[in-house]
Amino acid sequence: MPITVHEGDTIIASTFVMEEHVFVNCKLKNCRLFYSGGTFEWVNTTFENCTWGFRDAAGNTLRLAMTIGMLKQGQTPPTNLSAITGGTGPVN
Repeated sequence: MPITVHEGDTIIASTFVMEEHVFVNCKLKNCRLFYSGGTFEWVNTTFENCTWGFRDAAGNTLRLAMTIGMLKQGQTPPTNLSAITGGTGPVN
């Protein structure tokens, strides 16, 4: 699977499979993002008004977490993932 690297981009109204893209210092606005549970990399990237779709292993994990009460229905990821990643390196 080819990987596309985005650096310093503001991307509006696009659709991505997250395992196929690397985002460094980017801002995604009004995008559709799909994640299946594979390796991904975001560095200092923000997400504004994006919708998420979780498929395959990622979807199964979310359904389990909701079933056992670890996540609430409709809970969304944070808009700035630097708080989680420390702004450096890949998140897997």
